[in-house]
Parts: sequence; structure tokens; C-alpha cells
Amino acid sequence: MIGTGAGSGKGRSGRAAPPVVKFRVVSTLPITSVYNDGYIAEQHEAFRRNPDSVDESWRQFFHFAATLAGRSGEATADPRQLRIAAGAASLADAIRRFGHFAVPLDPLGSAPPGSPELKPEFHGVTQEDLQGLPASALGEPSGSAADVIAALRQRYCSTLACEFDHVGNDAERVWLHDQIESGVAETPLSVDEKRNVLDRLTAVDGLERFLGRAYVGTKRFSIEGVDALVPMLDEAIVGGARAGAHRVVIGMAHRGRMNVLVHVMGKSYRTLFEEFAEHFPDATDGGTGDVKYHLGGHTVHEVAGVGPVDVEVLNNPSHLEFVNPVAVGVTRAHQR
Repeated sequence: MIGTGAGSGKGRSGRAAPPVVKFRVVSTLPITSVYNDGYIAEQHEAFRRNPDSVDESWRQFFHFAATLAGRSGEATADPRQLRIAAGAASLADAIRRFGHFAVPLDPLGSAPPGSPELKPEFHGVTQEDLQGLPASALGEPSGSAADVIAALRQRYCSTLACEFDHVGNDAERVWLHDQIESGVAETPLSVDEKRNVLDRLTAVDGLERFLGRAYVGTKRFSIEGVDALVPMLDEAIVGGARAGAHRVVIGMAHRGRMNVLVHVMGKSYRTLFEEFAEHFPDATDGGTGDVKYHLGGHTVHEVAGVGPVDVEVLNNPSHLEFVNPVAVGVTRAHQR
């Protein structure tokens, strides 16, 4: 789930951004939810006797502890220090999982719901503890744990909400973490790119406004609320072409379909308006054609520096649960 807020950066909110930290994605470790000093000490003693006797997550954790203790060999950090490191790691994981609850999405300014798990105290640590903990405890090369936490909040709790920890595929989830935490998702646009996006969004909004006024009460499955779908598809098609794709197959729901057909697939306004007037020029004799929000289309995009790319939006099956299987089947047929 992705949503945008009212602005970001110092120029919009007036608040200075926290230090930029380049992240190395570390998988969630089960030890990050452990706060029992006695249990940590017990696992540490077992690790000292035989590192293979404890889980891999504990071995990683005690290697962190060795770094904290300033030693290259066995870790001798006290249990409290280990608990602080575990609490910091747990807080970092909570921000990744629940940061979207703290994103100010309401343009009218109401406070987001937040979550207790986004507070250091929930994890048994304080801001002072984080300041005194090296960033290496969280897998980062420099700074303090407080710097890492501040950078994570900037990524997950500012003006971009991301919720993807439910994704079952580990590789996909790690890739998403990397895209967010590396800053790729916040790459600034040039002036020309911003104007192009604005032009696209203006055209999308203008069509929906006209349809809403000209065909009052007519079922149209407006794109309103997901207007960014059109520039997102533009970017996906160009990015896919530059990565070597020669054909793009799109399966989508009813919502936004007519706008996509016009502004991505090149369908004319005249043809669309004729369909709203219940006139389907391509219908067979004695038939009325399919409903307009089930129709697909085909076009060819010329991608600069790449060449032509076939783009196809599939006709929708009557039951939307079949959209994905149909799209996958068509794609596989083209591949073979």
C-alpha cells in the first residue's frame, strides 16, 4: 500500500531532514523481540562454549556484540548492552512494519493514528540508549543507532507510506526494503519530468471531470483516487523496454480502464464518447459489443533509444478473479 502526504523535505515542511544513511538491508531476526536479560545471558554462554549450538540469528547478534565491545574475538558485552542492541533492532523492524501508521496522509492536517511500537520505550530502550549505541549494532558502518532510526523514520514515516512486510516471497520483500531504504524511491525528478507528469495528470483529471458532467449517473469506474496509474504505466513501459522487453501485457480491473485506454493505449475521445452513447462501431451484426469498461486495446509505443514496444490491455473476463490468470496465460503464450 502506498500513499503520498502533503510534502517532504526542509523546503516544504520547514523541518531539517535527518542525516542521510545508506542502508544495508538485514533480514528480520527473531532475537529482536527478546528483552529477558537472563535468557540473553544464557544464549551468550552457550555461544561462548559452542557457537553452533545457538541459532544463526543469535550468532549474528553476538558478533554485533563483539563489535560493540571493541573486540575481534568473543563478545564480552554485558547483558544490558545486548538488551539495548536487541531493543534498537526491534524498533528498526517495527518502523519498517508499522511506519505507515505514522504518515500524515490527511491533507486537512489531522494526526495519523500512530502505533505504540514506533516508540523506543515500547522496546525497552530510550533515545539516550540509541545515541550511545554504535550504528554497527544495526548493520550500518557509521554513526549511532539514533541516526539509523531517524533515517528509517524519514523513509517510512514522512510523506511516503509503504506496507509490504506481508509479502511472502523473501526476495521480493528484501528488494522492496532495498528500494525504499536506498533512496531510489525518492529520486528527484528534473523540471521537464515534473512537467510531463503534470501534463499527464491534468489530461487524466480533465477526462474524468468531463465524463462525470456529460454522463451523469453512467457507470464508468472512474480513475479518481488512482490518477497516478497513468504516469506509473508510462514509466513501467519505458523501464521494461530499456530492460529488454519487446511486449507489455496489462491485465487490470475496471477502475481506471477507460482512462488508461485513452491516455496509454491511444484510444480516441470520439470512440470513447460513442461507447458512452451506447454505440459500438465494431459490434457484430445483431450484437451490442462488450460493456465499455471490459474492453481492451493494443498499441505500439516508440521508446527513445530502444524502438517499438507492443503494449496490450486485455479484455476483461466477466469475473475479475480471472484477470491475473488470463494475463499470465497470454504472457506465457507470447513468451513461447
